[in-house]
Amino acid sequence: MTRHPLRAEERAFTPRLRLNPVVAVCAGLLSAPLLALAQAAPAPAASAAEAQKLDTVTVSGFRASLESSISTKRNADAIVEAISAEDIGKLPDVSIADAISRLPGLTAQRVAGRSSVISIRGMAPRYGVTLLNGREIVSTGDNRSVEYDQFPSELINAATVYKTPDASLSAQGLSGTVNMKTLRPLDFAAPQAVVGARIERNSNGSLNPEISGNGNRLSASWVTQSADRSWGAAVGFAHLDSPNQEKHYKSWWWANTNDWGSPLPGTPTDSVALQGFELGAASSRQKRDGLMAVLEYKPGNGLHSTLDLYYSRFDQTEARRTVMSDMSVWSGASWSNAQTTVVNGDKIVTSGIVNGTKPVALTTFNKRQDDIRAIGWNNELKLADWKLVGDLSWSKAKRDEQNAELAAGANAPVSLGQVNIATGDGRSTFAPAFDFAGPNVYLTDPPGWGRDGRSQFPKVRDEIKALKLSAGRTFDSWVSSVETGVDYSERDKHMNRTEVYYNLKNNRAPVLVPTSLLRTPTDLTFAGSNIRMVNFDVPSALGLYDVAPAASNEAPGRIWSVHEKVTALYGKLGLEFDWGLPIHGTLGLRLVHAKQWSNGLLWNDTAKATEPTTGGTSYTDVLPSINLAADLAPDTILRFGLAKVLARPNMEDMRAGFSGIGVSTTEPHLWSANGGNAKLEPWRADAVDLSIEHYFSKRSYVAAAAFHKHIKNFVYGRAIDFDFTGFPNPTPYTPYSNIGTLNTQANGSGGMIAGTELSGSLDGGLISPALDGIGVALSYSNTRSSMHEENNPAKPLDGLSGIATNFTVYYERHGISARLGSRHRSAFVTTVRGTFGENVPSMIAAETILDAQIGYAFETGAFKGLSLTLQVNNLRDRPYRTRVGISTGSSDPNATLPERYTSYGRQFLLGGTYKF
Repeated sequence: MTRHPLRAEERAFTPRLRLNPVVAVCAGLLSAPLLALAQAAPAPAASAAEAQKLDTVTVSGFRASLESSISTKRNADAIVEAISAEDIGKLPDVSIADAISRLPGLTAQRVAGRSSVISIRGMAPRYGVTLLNGREIVSTGDNRSVEYDQFPSELINAATVYKTPDASLSAQGLSGTVNMKTLRPLDFAAPQAVVGARIERNSNGSLNPEISGNGNRLSASWVTQSADRSWGAAVGFAHLDSPNQEKHYKSWWWANTNDWGSPLPGTPTDSVALQGFELGAASSRQKRDGLMAVLEYKPGNGLHSTLDLYYSRFDQTEARRTVMSDMSVWSGASWSNAQTTVVNGDKIVTSGIVNGTKPVALTTFNKRQDDIRAIGWNNELKLADWKLVGDLSWSKAKRDEQNAELAAGANAPVSLGQVNIATGDGRSTFAPAFDFAGPNVYLTDPPGWGRDGRSQFPKVRDEIKALKLSAGRTFDSWVSSVETGVDYSERDKHMNRTEVYYNLKNNRAPVLVPTSLLRTPTDLTFAGSNIRMVNFDVPSALGLYDVAPAASNEAPGRIWSVHEKVTALYGKLGLEFDWGLPIHGTLGLRLVHAKQWSNGLLWNDTAKATEPTTGGTSYTDVLPSINLAADLAPDTILRFGLAKVLARPNMEDMRAGFSGIGVSTTEPHLWSANGGNAKLEPWRADAVDLSIEHYFSKRSYVAAAAFHKHIKNFVYGRAIDFDFTGFPNPTPYTPYSNIGTLNTQANGSGGMIAGTELSGSLDGGLISPALDGIGVALSYSNTRSSMHEENNPAKPLDGLSGIATNFTVYYERHGISARLGSRHRSAFVTTVRGTFGENVPSMIAAETILDAQIGYAFETGAFKGLSLTLQVNNLRDRPYRTRVGISTGSSDPNATLPERYTSYGRQFLLGGTYKF
C-alpha cells in the first residue's frame, strides 16, 4: 500500500498561502532548508533557471530550527516534541535544559540558578528517562535523573521528547523519554568548521571576593567527509567558565509555641512568630570542558558504522557566607515592642526588637568534580530487504565532592536589633548590634551544636553497559515494516557520603579569627543596614581544628550500592492502511525482565558498629503499545496512543540499609526499623494519549493534546511487614515474631495523572509578505493528579506543576535576529538537595523566567559566516521562592509563609560564531 503523500519525507503544504515542496531538509538542521515561495499574482514569463532562482529562498537561524523541529513532530508515528540546532554547534538556547524546557508540557527546575533537571507533563524528573544517541545515560546525581547542565549545548545537535512510547527505544519513562542526539558527519553536504566565543557577566557582580562575576565560553566544531563520502568525521569541543552569584534568605519555621506550653517572651499569646532565619551570599564558579567525536563509515555495500564518543568534566567551586540564628524560646530569644499583622487569618509577628540570640556566622566551602564518559558503536547492515543492527555502548559517571563549613560568632548572646519580617515576597531585614566582620569575631560554636564545623565527602559512581541487537524489514502491505530485537543493560551505582566533624584544638576553646586568614568582608546589606560577615580561607583554617568522625549510626543511609540487570525483548510492526482515512502507526510489545540487588549497611546498636547487609528481587513486565495517526485532511493529523509504561524507582530508595533497629518494650515486643527497600518495584501505569495537529506551513501549526495515566502501584513512604530474621537485637526483649515493621519507600495504592496541552507556532508570512521573518511560538499545559506523597492529602505529588506556559516571539530578516522568550511554571513541591546532600521537600513558588537575545549575521562580504549575539537570561531577575506552612496554632492549616527567597541576578552573554 502506498503511504499517504503527507507522510513522505518532503511534504506539500496546502494552506492559505501556496508553498512549494521543501527542496532539501537535512536531519537535525544540518543544512538550511530551501523554501519555495509562491507568487501572489501572475508574473512576466521568465526562463526556468530565473524562475527557480526567484522562487527559492534559504531559511536559516531560529526559523530553520523551528522548521526542522516541526517536521520531526509531524513525521513521527508517536506523539513527540523536538528541538533542533540552528546550525552546527548552535542550539536556540544557552543550555540544553533551557531549550528542552520551552517545549509544550515540559518544565525546568532551577538548581543554583541554572536549569538543571527536566519535568515532563508535570511529573518530577524521576518519572522520565534521558538517552544520548538512543542509549540510557548515567547520572552524577544520587538517583537516575540526568543533570542537563553536564551536557554542553554546543555539542548537542537535536533532542526528541517521546510523550508516547516507541517499542524500539532502549529505555523509556512513565512521563516520557528525552533522546539527545549529537551530529552525524555524513548528513552534511561538505566539510564545515565553526568556532565560537562569548563573554559572560552576572548582574550581582562578585558577592565573595575570591570568585569573579565574569566568565567566558569557547567552542569549536569541525566536520569533514571523504571525497567519495564513504566516511566522515566530526569533532567538537566546548569550554564553560561561568559564575553564579546568589543572594540568599531563608525563614526556618513558623509557629505559636504557646500552644506547646512554651510561650515566646514578648509576643502575644495568640500570635505566630518566626523561629529562626539565615541570610547569606554565595559565589560559585562552574568550569566545564566537553568533548565529542564521531566517526562514520558508509562504504556503499550496505554497511553503515558509527562510532561516537562523549566526555565532559564539570568542576564547581562555591564560597558561601551565611549568618543564621535560632529565634525560638528554647534558644533564649525574646521580643520587645512586637507588632503583628493578620495574614490569611493568622496573627503573625512582623516587627519588633529581638534580643538574647546566639547567631552563627557560617563559612562554607564546597568543591565538586564530575566526570562523564560515554562511547557507543552502532552498526547497520542491509541484506536484501532486511536491516540488521548491532549497538554496543558504555557510559560512566564519577562525582567527588567536599562540603565543608566552619562556625564563628560572638562569645555572648547578641541583639538582632529592629527586625522586620516579610510575610509575602521579599526578604526579612535585621539590624544586629554585633559586627560579624569586626575584631571580636571568634571561631567558636555560638548555638551549641556540639561541634565547631563539619565536612561531608559525597562520592558517586554510576556505570551502564548495554547491548542492542535488532532485525527489521519493510513491506509493501498494510503491515509496512517489522522490527524485532533484544536490549540488555547492566547498571551499577555506588554512593558513599562520609562525614567528619571539626573541633577546635585546646578542648574547643574559642579562637579569634587569625588576621593572616582574613579577606575582604562579605556584604550582606541586602538584608539589613550595616550587615557584613567575616571572610576567611576555609582550607587554610582547617589546621586550627582536630578531626573527629561523625556519628556512625547514620552510615546506613549514606553508604550503599545498587545493581541492575535488565533484559528486554521487543517487537514492532509498522502499520499503513485505509479505513476511509489514511492511517499509519506502530504496534509494539516489550517483554522486560529486571533483576536488582543492593549492598548496604545496618546499624548494630549493641556493638555500636555497622554490619553489611544485602537484598534484592526480580520481576517481569509486559509492555504493549500502539501509536496510530489518521490523516483527517491534507494538513490535519489525529493521533492516538495506548500503552503500559513504567518508571524504575529512585536508586537511593532501593538501597539495602537499616537504622533504628529495635524491639518494642511493650507486649507483644515487635521488631521495627527505618531503611531502604531493595525489593522496591517500579511505578507502573496504563497511559492513553490523544492529539490533533493542523499544519499551515513548515513553520506554522496548532495542536491540542490530552493524556491520562492510571498509576497502579505508586511509590511512597509507608510502614510494611519485614522479616528481621538474623538482625541484631539491641534490647533485652524477645520479639513475638521475626516479622516486624519497616518504615521505608514501598509500592502502594495508585491514582491518576492527567492533563491537556495546547501548542502552536505562527509564521507572520502566512498573514502578509510584509510580516515575513516575524513569528510566535507558544504552549499551555494543565496537569492534575489524584495522588499525594506519603499518601497524605496535605503533600502534593512531587514535581507536579498544574500550569506551565511557554511563549516565544522572534524576528529574523536581512541578517538581523531577535527573540524574546517566557517560561512560566506554577507552584510545585519537589525534593531538593539540602546543604549536606540530604533530600528535603520544598514547596517552590510559581515563577516566570524571561530571556532575550538579539544578533546579526553577516550574509555577504568579507565577514560572511560571522554571527554576533547578545543574550540576557533571567531578564527580570526573578527570584527562586519557596513556601513553608505554619507548624501549629494556625486558624488555616493550609496557609503558607515565605521560606526561601534567593536572587541569582541576570546573566549577560556577548559573543559570536564564525562558520567557514
